[in-house]
Amino acid sequence: MTACFQSLLLLPLLVQVYGGTLPPQEGEYKNSLLLTRMARTRVSQLLRTYKEQQLGDKHFEDRSLHLNDLPTLSTDLHSWLSLEDRERLSQASLSLHTYWSMLQWKREQILAEESHQGASQGGRLALSLPDSLLYVQLDLRDLITRLQTLVESVGEGKVTHSASPPPLQHHGNQTPWMRRLDVYVVLRDLDLYLTKTGRDLLLLGARHHR
Repeated sequence: MTACFQSLLLLPLLVQVYGGTLPPQEGEYKNSLLLTRMARTRVSQLLRTYKEQQLGDKHFEDRSLHLNDLPTLSTDLHSWLSLEDRERLSQASLSLHTYWSMLQWKREQILAEESHQGASQGGRLALSLPDSLLYVQLDLRDLITRLQTLVESVGEGKVTHSASPPPLQHHGNQTPWMRRLDVYVVLRDLDLYLTKTGRDLLLLGARHHR
């Protein structure tokens, strides 16, 4: 994860060494970057609240926890530079759709638990936890749509996604605490992935600026 950010710090020095197709309007990158930052702000705020309200410690951190279904956070610098802009944007769009699907799965799981218990598990949050996750999903939906527009503007074709979430690994014997940790991991990694996406968009937009 640290290597990911170290690699990204080197990218501005190498932006001029690779080619690319004709750029879309600069405003499209700015709009995508704005949506990315707005989504990350919401995720960061929810993550802080979630750790305090659901895990009992606002400073909770456990970097050993991972979910195999989530996109990788590492970046291979040479591979990133070898990609066309359309490939970079498509990759980000697909990864964000995976996060959307994971949030959908966890939100439905929480709703089912609350229905079974007859009480909300997110009562101390300003919004219920399912509602808070839904707002994150709406942000991701808007960002994915914007990235798809960018993909179309830099190359032929269109990136499409299935309306149904991709198959996820279900763990039927999880305890309530383990399920809470899953949501923590999703929010934590999404926060980091949105940071990475924002940096990518900033670099791509900067090299297209005249």
